[in-house]
Amino acid sequence: MSPTPHKGNTVWYRAIVLLCAAAAVWGLGWSAWRIATEGVGVLGANNDVPWGWDIANFVFWIGLGHAGTLISAVLLITGKSWRGEIARHAELMTLCAVCTAAVFPLVHVGRAWMIWQVVPLPLVSGVWPRLGSALIWDAAAIGSYLLLSVLFWLTGMWGEAAPARLRPVWARCCLLMAALLTPLVVTVHSVVGCDFALTQRWHEAIIPPYFVCGALLSGMAAVQLIALFRRCSTLIISKLAYLTLGLSCAMGLLYGLELLRTPSKWDEEYALLFLLNVGLPALYFMPRLRESRLAATVISSGLLVGMWMERVHIVVRRSELLTDSSYTPSAVDIAMLIGSAGLFLALYLSISARMPTERLDPLQHTSAPCPTRPGIWASAGALTGATLCGLWAVLTQWADTAGTLGSHPHGWSFWWPVILVCTLLGGGLSTFLHFILCYRRA
Repeated sequence: MSPTPHKGNTVWYRAIVLLCAAAAVWGLGWSAWRIATEGVGVLGANNDVPWGWDIANFVFWIGLGHAGTLISAVLLITGKSWRGEIARHAELMTLCAVCTAAVFPLVHVGRAWMIWQVVPLPLVSGVWPRLGSALIWDAAAIGSYLLLSVLFWLTGMWGEAAPARLRPVWARCCLLMAALLTPLVVTVHSVVGCDFALTQRWHEAIIPPYFVCGALLSGMAAVQLIALFRRCSTLIISKLAYLTLGLSCAMGLLYGLELLRTPSKWDEEYALLFLLNVGLPALYFMPRLRESRLAATVISSGLLVGMWMERVHIVVRRSELLTDSSYTPSAVDIAMLIGSAGLFLALYLSISARMPTERLDPLQHTSAPCPTRPGIWASAGALTGATLCGLWAVLTQWADTAGTLGSHPHGWSFWWPVILVCTLLGGGLSTFLHFILCYRRA
């Protein structure tokens, strides 16, 4: 059974898109105006809880976008033929989620028109950014992830319009970009976990996998809702249920390891998180529920709520316990949450209605002889990215342009995350450039 496409020309469909767009304009526009005119004091954050719902929403949307590209990339690498029904829409979900997440740091800055001052120009900021900072890793990884996700999405669509003799090149370029995106997905949310580890004084190796697993679990729940919305076959629903169950079991293991170290963390809120993120998906152990659309809808919706609550628990609740304080979200925080959901839905619904359905599978063309060597281009681009990042680090990380560095920055062991990201970015850009050059010649 092939998925039934949802046409965007019906009255109810347009009404839903307009309603979501109105929610985005009201929630994000009104909140941005208040923050820009009155300052960040309109948020619920305070001296004891400096990070509130805004950062929790940012982490949630970044995590939601993880599974979209990852499920498409991993299923392509492993040769799963059933990926075609959901892969392209999962990739679109990634783009919409990351664009939604990008709104929060822009709005949180306050005067967004001054955002250019964070660019690493010594004449503006007074000092070069330090590559030993997890915030630098975060910006580099998320920016690279968004760019390569867009190129991966475009390569899949443009390749279907290419001549038949170019399809082996297209198939290998898709595989190379999928192989580059997979480690980048893990890198993105690992550095997000490092941000919290540095600011909240956590020093445990469990933090990066804890964040990565939670992000993939929430993203997988969203992908399953998209499959239900597109009326995909029962096979797709069942396969996604297996993946969700596996990630939920891994999340339960991480919860258990955390409780073994600090049993005092168990309270009513933690029990609710365990119920939504582990107990509810455990229903997929029943074969009938794995194929039930109603069960998949309830479980996926509960997972999204549970993972959002977990992000709030990490950002807000642990700050409250650390400082013995309290936090109350303001009207602006609530409006930002509603507006972000409206923006995500408006973007996805408006683009997916006009996006062509995947007709060709790159896996069918990998066995054909390839007239070019995309792997050489990818290797050259990766080497170029690593070299440029290394040179940039050598030339700037020892420069005290404003006299503000009290000591020399850390060495290469603290620079490798950014160099790794630049290596993956260079390989992906060169692979896409190779495909575009071959496409134009053909």
